[in-house]
Amino acid sequence: MSRWIILAAFGVLLLLVCVLPLRVAVGYDQGDSWLKLWLGPKWFVLYPRPAPKREKSKKPKEKESLDKKGKLTLGELLALAWDLLPPFKKAAGRFRRAVRIDELSVYLDWGEEDPADAAIHYGWACGVAEALLAFLQANFAIKSHQVHLDLNYQLEKPCFTIRAVLSLTAAQLLRIVLPLLWTAFMTVWNQRKQRTAAASAAQERKGEDDNGKEPSCQ
Repeated sequence: MSRWIILAAFGVLLLLVCVLPLRVAVGYDQGDSWLKLWLGPKWFVLYPRPAPKREKSKKPKEKESLDKKGKLTLGELLALAWDLLPPFKKAAGRFRRAVRIDELSVYLDWGEEDPADAAIHYGWACGVAEALLAFLQANFAIKSHQVHLDLNYQLEKPCFTIRAVLSLTAAQLLRIVLPLLWTAFMTVWNQRKQRTAAASAAQERKGEDDNGKEPSCQ
């Protein structure tokens, strides 16, 4: 009986984890950027990470020689990227439909030393901001957004601040990531098998050529 209770509790816990909303907050403010992950009632800072404690200096280890065997060439990397392009495109479409932008805040105070240049570049910045906002609204579900653009002749350089909060459930994230990882693994595995088979065939042909040579007469 206790076994079934444990299994039922595990199933309920797994269901709660799958429907748990994951929220990611990204921000940039005057050269300082940050990334946070919301789990439960608390935000966890992913970036910037706290500076690690300095350890006592250790003797430098000898550099190990890297074996170049098994490394991919540029052509093989391009072939791998080409094979992975369709699944990545499919995963990007799923992510676009699953993710929701809960909050989007953009604040821009434009200013330069030359007032004429400031006015011209401010117009360009407004056009870019409107185009980006229209693109996001057409491709993502935006719950709340606030865009503030202002021209300030007292500033010598622009001041820019952005904050975005994205959310999706853990089940949606797994449904996007797991098929992509499996496809990438199988693609890499198949290409490795093909390279191994080609190398074995080349070695066999080389051995046959060596055995078929007639000994030279002296």
